Amino acid sequence: MEITNQNFLETFPLVKSSIESADFIAMDTEFSGTASLKFIFLGYTVGLDDKGHDYDTLEERYQKLKFVCQKFVAFQVGLCTFKWDEERKKYMARPFCFFVFPRS
Repeated sequence: MEITNQNFLETFPLVKSSIESADFIAMDTEFSGTASLKFIFLGYTVGLDDKGHDYDTLEERYQKLKFVCQKFVAFQVGLCTFKWDEERKKYMARPFCFFVFPRS
């Protein structure tokens, strides 16, 4: 479900109840920019397509990703709630897409 300024107030109760009743939640963020952009960070050339290396510590991987992400704007946030349906024996997903920049 797409959430915008126009429908936020009417959809908020559904979002809130979905979060409150969820067994677990997944989140996703979409950033502006392209995968070909590169930056020099701690002597490394890094970009969105930079992969972690076996010799990178978790902190180094986090810092690389953080550095690149700070150069972009989050324009969309995804939220998906999951609730177990005992009758169907599967999780039921309820996805929400928030367009946060530019304001829509």
